[in-house]
Amino acid sequence: MDDGWLWFDFENTPHVLFLEPLLRRMVERGRQIRITAKPQSQTLELADARGLEITRVGSGGHKGLVQKLWGGVGRSVGLVAWVMKDRRPQLLVSSSRTASLAALVLGIPAIGLLDYEHSEHRAIALACRSLWLPDLLRDVKLPAPSKRIARYYAGLKENLYLDSWPVNREAERLAIGVGSADYFVVARPPAETAHYGSEVSGRLFYAAVAGLLQRPEVHMIIVPRTAEQRREVLQAVDGPRAHILDHAVAGPSLVGASDLVLSGGGTMNREAAVLGVPAWSVFAGPTPYIDETLASEGRLRWVRTDVELTAALAAPLPKRLGARGPFPEGIAAILADIETCLRA
Repeated sequence: MDDGWLWFDFENTPHVLFLEPLLRRMVERGRQIRITAKPQSQTLELADARGLEITRVGSGGHKGLVQKLWGGVGRSVGLVAWVMKDRRPQLLVSSSRTASLAALVLGIPAIGLLDYEHSEHRAIALACRSLWLPDLLRDVKLPAPSKRIARYYAGLKENLYLDSWPVNREAERLAIGVGSADYFVVARPPAETAHYGSEVSGRLFYAAVAGLLQRPEVHMIIVPRTAEQRREVLQAVDGPRAHILDHAVAGPSLVGASDLVLSGGGTMNREAAVLGVPAWSVFAGPTPYIDETLASEGRLRWVRTDVELTAALAAPLPKRLGARGPFPEGIAAILADIETCLRA
């Protein structure tokens, strides 16, 4: 076995789940791995819940452009220092801008994964040999550096882990006290510190929560992203049929048990699509092409204006759909690329 090791970095909570199958497969193949993580949202808590040994580097929850820039630079410097304490890794695999910048400075090869065409690509594009995106984005315009190294895999990034996730809908509903006649909604507030954050999204989210809870059959679990956001939810939402989580959970289990997902956009909406659960999105940032596609497929409903919210609340509650997948060839293609880079 090669003496080198493989570096994974988690810069945000969703990175834990979709990178986990890749790193576990590499361990099964005899590769040594090490994981760094940023204390952003519930990243550290979820990694611990998944049994992953991580090294905390940097700080999270920065608000405002200046804080985010300084926080990002500081984390990249911290990652450089962490790497230099030991042997250099053979390869970085991540969706992390700060880790990509550190890898670029150190001359470490990298593979990146992204699924939002409007996110900041430059650090990842400069550092990576290949940038993997869902094949739905094949015809989407990307920045030239990203397009040059872009590769595409079948399915959504959520298929990478959900295609093998042991979802037991009935058992999960029983465990959380949801009856067969209940209409179970999982709600996740919009990200407040993201560069695409919007006050409109937050207002529409709470209005949608209030409107749904007016229906007697609706039972809801709200999944805050941070302790601060949980305090805000506790002040804004009241009633016996709304439960607010106080700890990190693996979202797919809740999503798989639900009848509807209400979210500020991103991963949870796409988990819903993969698992056949309808979703409402209050995301008011630049429209993701993937979400637009899911809307055209009838899997996602936009709730980005008061008019759209009124129409959604007046309509019958949506019914579950068929799953979107599986796509086992997706993870196989990325693993093959990792192995190729390790042999280079």
